Amino acid sequence: MAAVTTPASHLRRFYKMLGVLVPALIVGVPPFFLVKEAVYRATLTTIGRDQGIFQYIGWAITQGEIDYRDIRDVNGPLVHLVHALFLQLGGRDEQRFHVLDLVVTGASFAIVGACLPGLLKTPASRAERWIARAGWAFAAWVALTGQYLLYLYWDLAQRESILDWFLLPSLGLQLVAQRRLANGEKGRALLVLAGALTAVTTFGKPTYALFSIVQLVALAWDNETRLSLRSRIAPFLAGCAISSGAMLAFLFTRADFGAFLRIYLVDVPAMYRFMMPRTAGEILSLQWGGTNAAMSLATSLVMLALIVGDEMPRRMLAIAVLPLVALGSVIAQAKGFPYHFHPVTAGLYLQWLSMAVWMTERFRGSAPLMRIAPLAASAAIAIRLGTMMPISPHIDNLWLLQKGSTAEQRAGQDYLVFFRGPDFFPWEMREGAAYLKEHTAPTDRVQLYGMDPYLLFLAERRSATPYIYAYDLNADGALYGSWLPTGLHPTDAEKTRIRALRNEHEADMLERLKISPPAAFVFIDKAPLTTYEDAAFDFKKHCPTASEWTEAHYRETASFGEVHVWLRNDLADAR
Repeated sequence: MAAVTTPASHLRRFYKMLGVLVPALIVGVPPFFLVKEAVYRATLTTIGRDQGIFQYIGWAITQGEIDYRDIRDVNGPLVHLVHALFLQLGGRDEQRFHVLDLVVTGASFAIVGACLPGLLKTPASRAERWIARAGWAFAAWVALTGQYLLYLYWDLAQRESILDWFLLPSLGLQLVAQRRLANGEKGRALLVLAGALTAVTTFGKPTYALFSIVQLVALAWDNETRLSLRSRIAPFLAGCAISSGAMLAFLFTRADFGAFLRIYLVDVPAMYRFMMPRTAGEILSLQWGGTNAAMSLATSLVMLALIVGDEMPRRMLAIAVLPLVALGSVIAQAKGFPYHFHPVTAGLYLQWLSMAVWMTERFRGSAPLMRIAPLAASAAIAIRLGTMMPISPHIDNLWLLQKGSTAEQRAGQDYLVFFRGPDFFPWEMREGAAYLKEHTAPTDRVQLYGMDPYLLFLAERRSATPYIYAYDLNADGALYGSWLPTGLHPTDAEKTRIRALRNEHEADMLERLKISPPAAFVFIDKAPLTTYEDAAFDFKKHCPTASEWTEAHYRETASFGEVHVWLRNDLADAR
């Protein structure tokens, strides 16, 4: 006999559905307006140094340049490819670039949030499961986007945040796959996808291999999955092989694989690791590092205790240690810049969300007092966001709405001057780029001495040599090492090797310049890792042979604050 539905039964079902959704709504609704407003204002900012560097590299690749041969960069190819793709989607415009970043970043947050429900085997209808996924996708978007926008514009769309696009969905999909396999359902395809997503991050930064290893451990340690160890690991490794193969294909077809290996395996340990290094103690005591490290350790210990006590499933291991592994990655890089902490803070907030989901499922149907726990946990996340978002630079900088609301305003000096820093000059770079566009041909090349090849991107001129960073030609930063006596410093033998590398760079650059003299030489004063504020003087002191040739064939024809343009003599005469 079919069950009779009544208004009362419909009402009970509605309340049951609402109960599934309430904890997620508590997380997401209170801080939603602040997060939404921060998202909009973040699209009005300019882009910083690193984003500008990768904009140039991505553009140069689309112009036929060979990565690592024609462009010397110490970063992996994944971020180069992302910027090249964004350019095809309209990312040349800075606002469109930020929109693309925030859309993809937000989507990755929502995906991992949608994967969290189902941590425990609780009775739930299909409709309840989908409602829970939608609710926690919304909550994750709010919470993780909120923490993302606590970072300055300089730190958005950075390598680490881009790698989170792949890492976080990988963690979520692995959870779903392991849950399905524990229930006797199909999940191997998701493991393949999870493996592919996590492995590709290694081609952004090698230290991200640590996350893949932890995910493998979580997969192997799972005591609920019905498959054998080999059957669990094989799909994940197959995914790793697929994405790694795709990236290697790029390195063999659009990059110089030999140059890539030399930079990664020889030059980085010999020279680049000595540039602005920080000790573990320095990193953990930084204003943006210490607090997050302490909270990450506390949350990780709680989750590990729950896992060891069989209260939380073992498949949560990767999330339980996520921010700690991220801290290990930061310490291994030995730099400790704010954007290096993206996986730390994203991992911390993901842990909090996971705890709220776990409590919601763990105490479902328990005594009323126990059912308060997930509501309190959700409220704590909302309160944290509500108190932190007002100090977000994107909320605090009200001038963005006044001076950057239109494309015309964002192209002007009155807007860009607000982003000027002690070694970053966005308005002057645009003036220099406009001058190059006017006085050189689109096919001409330009040599830069500074740290901002974004000027070349703005001018749509390719670099004359692979050396787009001054620190390849001025090795004082590497020779000096850490700011602290107890920090990392090169030995005498290592200094000899550093000087030899620098000499090789100058000789190679000069040979290329002589073979095909560029139309212009641009010097940018006060660049990081240079010794003297005057860029031309710094170049003369550190590259005397190349400087002698440059002075004989070029002369300064325009100066825009810290940006100085030297045209080739024949072009200077023809003005």
